[in-house]
Amino acid sequence: MAQDKLAELLQEFCDTVGLYPPEILRRRQVQVKGLEVTFSRVAGDEDHFYFAYQFGAVAAGRTLKVFRLMLEANVLVYAKDDAVLGMDPDTGGVILSVRGTFGPAATGRWLADTLAHFAEHAIYWKKNILDCVDEMFNGISSGKYQWMRA
Repeated sequence: MAQDKLAELLQEFCDTVGLYPPEILRRRQVQVKGLEVTFSRVAGDEDHFYFAYQFGAVAAGRTLKVFRLMLEANVLVYAKDDAVLGMDPDTGGVILSVRGTFGPAATGRWLADTLAHFAEHAIYWKKNILDCVDEMFNGISSGKYQWMRA
């Protein structure tokens, strides 16, 4: 039943953004802003679906610091969003996984907007944590934060 809901939502998403749905429905993958996004569901959780952005492997020597940054982001940023940063057990790459809820609000337009929103988060992580030069990475991962009040 949930697979049918996911297929219907993906079909509506494709109709909304003008994509050709058969391949997307078969593979359960789409590219958003240059990132692969994979859709799935968990058996026994009929009310939810999941999508995960795959955005690269951690460079050698940075793994522990990246894990710490992901933990901090999971606790401080994503706790309220049903999103979590983690590692893909098959590839070792960093993923941003988001849980969506089936329901009246889950439309093709909502999915397009949500995918674009979280793609910006994934792009930030890819650019500023995974692909940055060592000096920038060391500054970000030092834990010495300055907070500004606006």
